[in-house]
Amino acid sequence: MNSNWDSAAVKSVFYTGLLLLLGMATLMVDDLLSPMKMVGLLTSFALLSAFYLAFSLVGWLVIGLPVHWLCSRYTQGHLLYYATLPGAVLLLTLIYNGPWLLPGCALAQACLFHYHLNSR
Repeated sequence: MNSNWDSAAVKSVFYTGLLLLLGMATLMVDDLLSPMKMVGLLTSFALLSAFYLAFSLVGWLVIGLPVHWLCSRYTQGHLLYYATLPGAVLLLTLIYNGPWLLPGCALAQACLFHYHLNSR
């Protein structure tokens, strides 16, 4: 296994957050006409970014890095092992009509982390 897990984690959080913000911007493109709606959009971006970064940091410290350590130590580090836990949570939230955004971001981060970890 490569030892660039820290930069892979930062890249996965950044690219997933960028994709999330671009998706939010495309959904709110109609609200860009008035200055007050633009201020509301920028405030929403700031709040979403802060909560996303906080949840990502806690998620990586509590779940992501221990899973990476276990995958590196006991398996060959296949993508299936990295994506199992967030994929299962995403599947459960989709089945029970729960909030799918955070497990979806976790799954995207896990896949991007694996890609950036093994890209060299």
